[in-house]
Amino acid sequence: MTRYEYDEEASERRHMDVVHELDDGPTPVARWVSAMRLLNSIDDPLARKILAIHRDCGSGGGECDSMDDESVPMNDRREWGCETTAVIAGHFGVEYPGDK
Repeated sequence: MTRYEYDEEASERRHMDVVHELDDGPTPVARWVSAMRLLNSIDDPLARKILAIHRDCGSGGGECDSMDDESVPMNDRREWGCETTAVIAGHFGVEYPGDK
């Protein structure tokens, strides 16, 4: 089943309803490998240390996960494991593999 998301800002700009189709399929492995290589190629020492601390976030047992969090399979994730990883990735221009 195809899902759609309403884009409020674009709808307001264009004075018409704008929706975007959401891709609910699993992220292809090649995109994951490419994104992980880019994330691992970051050579800033502080960023490397922070990424090492947050590498398991989103799995249910990471630094940012609470005791109530359940692990989310990679195929079902729609963003980086935590906000910290997302900020570092964004700063260095590494997009989440499902964003393309």
